[in-house]
Amino acid sequence: MLGIFLVLPLLIIIVIGNRLRAYGFYSADDIAALMRTLFYVILPPLLFRTSYLAGRSALSQTNLFYATTICFLLTMLFAYISARFFIHKGDLRRTATSVFASFRGNNVYLGLPVIQLSMGSSGMSEAAVYLAVTAVSFQLLSVAAGEIIMHGRMSAKGIITILKRLATNPLILSCSAGVVFALSGIHIHFVIDETLKLMGNAATAVALLALGGSLDLSNLGAFAGIIRRTWFDMLVKLALNPALMYLLFCFFPVSENMLKVTVMMSAMPTAVNCFILARGMGMDGDYAADLVASTTIMCIFAIPVWANILHMV
Repeated sequence: MLGIFLVLPLLIIIVIGNRLRAYGFYSADDIAALMRTLFYVILPPLLFRTSYLAGRSALSQTNLFYATTICFLLTMLFAYISARFFIHKGDLRRTATSVFASFRGNNVYLGLPVIQLSMGSSGMSEAAVYLAVTAVSFQLLSVAAGEIIMHGRMSAKGIITILKRLATNPLILSCSAGVVFALSGIHIHFVIDETLKLMGNAATAVALLALGGSLDLSNLGAFAGIIRRTWFDMLVKLALNPALMYLLFCFFPVSENMLKVTVMMSAMPTAVNCFILARGMGMDGDYAADLVASTTIMCIFAIPVWANILHMV
């Protein structure tokens, strides 16, 4: 029951952001500007500081790397077999979308706020390590799987595009820089540290407002149909993926806090950018958009469940 109180403050801010957009206070351009500000201005200082405080632990998390990579691969394999031969049989574009989105969670706009609210600064340090360790596998495996299913191969151009995206991603760069500074022994001055902390404190509210503004909740009656269309992939994302992650930590043990952060991140709804990437790669972008909507709505129930399983409340 207490898990409900974990998600309610987040839900309230998401709804506020959505209503502000619906009433014209925010335009589509305003929401895009909020997301850019979060992505390029607010989150990098937060992740740099938490990675810096985490220090050497990011480089020693081999079990985390093994567990997450295996989990990503197994989740995609299950999604592919189920979609290809049963759920989306005969629909190659939708099958590719199912596999592509099977583990790509909304770690930035919802995952980090959930961790910050439930675990505070210690959880955010672990979250920064998680993002740093999984950055390459998270992007490369999902995009490669989507391309292979759609075209039968992974093109050299696709690999280069992914690597360029990784090399210019401010969140990945900030996590990496934090670890480098920690390993080098460079001391961050109090004034700089407080500046980074203040900027990072804005992350939760801005992320949730931007997420709310990006969702179309104008026709709630349509969600019954969306859930019927996406129920299988929704269960893969919100139930199978985190359950598999939890199980793998029995074989690749990590600290209790890292386990909680990683499993909870795995239980996040489908990432908002999935439908943008799906369209750009020729997959079923409309289905990806439906999956973003259904998993975001149903995470109202999934997050409290996982929070109680993980004893985060």
